[in-house]
Amino acid sequence: MTSRARGVLLALPGLLMSFAAAAALAAPSGPVQLLPLPNIQPSFAPAPLAPPINPGYVAAPPNGLSPLLTQPGPVYQLPPPASPAYPPPQLPGPIDQQKMQAYRNNLYGSQWQLQQQGVSPDSQRSREIQQQLNQPDSQ
Repeated sequence: MTSRARGVLLALPGLLMSFAAAAALAAPSGPVQLLPLPNIQPSFAPAPLAPPINPGYVAAPPNGLSPLLTQPGPVYQLPPPASPAYPPPQLPGPIDQQKMQAYRNNLYGSQWQLQQQGVSPDSQRSREIQQQLNQPDSQ
């Protein structure tokens, strides 16, 4: 058993005696008087209500209906939408031009790969790529 547990066990009877003494001092000297029981009544559910009765149609006003109700559309003119303060983005061009540019980029990439692999510019594949890049309608 540890010293802490032994200390707690030794202090426990003294603590209980001090609680008993405090309770004896606070206890009334005469007989204990009990409080009356509270008067609790059971709660009942409210009685169901009858459904509302339809009063019928509402009579139209003598001046007729308001023009706000008879004329569709806004009462006032809506302001025109504000134009953006920045210019619209410029697209790269028509789809055909984009395809041609992508094709040329692929040819340049192929030519670069052949150069990185050490293939001679006089090889058949290099000449085909250069010929396709020099065609006038691909520019």
